[in-house]
Amino acid sequence: MTSISKVPLKFFWANTSRITRNIVMRGSMLKLKTWHRGLLLMLNLRQHLRFIRILSHPQTKQLIVSKPELTYKYLRNYISFNISARTGLLILISHYSYLQNNFRIDFLENISRSPVLLWSQYIEGISFEIVMDFPHTVDHEGDLCLIFKSDLVSIYRVIFVIADGCLFQLPDDHVMCISSVQGINGFEGIKQATKNCHDIQPAQLLMAAMNGLGLALGIKTIVGIATKSQISQSEKFYFSYDEFFGKYGDLVPQKSFYKIPLPYMESPLDLIQTRHRKRTQKKRAFKNEIRDKAACSIGRYLVEEPIPCSASST
Repeated sequence: MTSISKVPLKFFWANTSRITRNIVMRGSMLKLKTWHRGLLLMLNLRQHLRFIRILSHPQTKQLIVSKPELTYKYLRNYISFNISARTGLLILISHYSYLQNNFRIDFLENISRSPVLLWSQYIEGISFEIVMDFPHTVDHEGDLCLIFKSDLVSIYRVIFVIADGCLFQLPDDHVMCISSVQGINGFEGIKQATKNCHDIQPAQLLMAAMNGLGLALGIKTIVGIATKSQISQSEKFYFSYDEFFGKYGDLVPQKSFYKIPLPYMESPLDLIQTRHRKRTQKKRAFKNEIRDKAACSIGRYLVEEPIPCSASST
């Protein structure tokens, strides 16, 4: 990452003035929560200025011009109800520092304009694909997302952020933290996609793609936010994060997250009933194909030499 020794004051004040103007226009200046967030900002001013330095990097500078609220999103609940404003700020710092160190300088600009295709396949005349996108709202659930699409219609998405492992009291240099797993356009599209994709739910296919990202980036652990700490739980549709993440990893004692090792552990085929083994092998091969294709696709955007792509992934 290019070193920036001083806070770019022009950038800082321009960004702050835009935020202040928005607060005034919304009539929020006298609200208690606005003053509370201002206090949190002052208490974390040193790290906030560090965050501003990072965001003024060429990779993110244009993004912040169009989305100035991103610099203050940690002052609200970010990723989890169980994460403090300071930890949320440090997660954002580690995320954007990681992107600058490991991804090409035009990565975020490209992804904010058009999603990056990770995998696609025609099945029974229907086009299915998984893309990586940048949340186009100021999303407090994370700063990258994977979206599963059917005939270009978004069906399901996973929102995540890349963070230093120490922020979750884990020994890993970096982890991928999944904060949201959401269906987007109702149950019928999900049901049809599941049927077409070998009876594998879209959420599981997105987890296969996350496995591929971990493979490409050398990240060995996913953190999954538990149900009780979810800020993304819909009032209309209930999703059991505990049940979902429990299939992949274990709840960390006294913590509000699951630790999921990569690659995922699969039950030995010997433990699968004989009549189901062939179908299980077919499902695993399909998920492994998505994993490998996702790893290959994202590898093209990395600074380091990407992992070799097998013939089946091209």
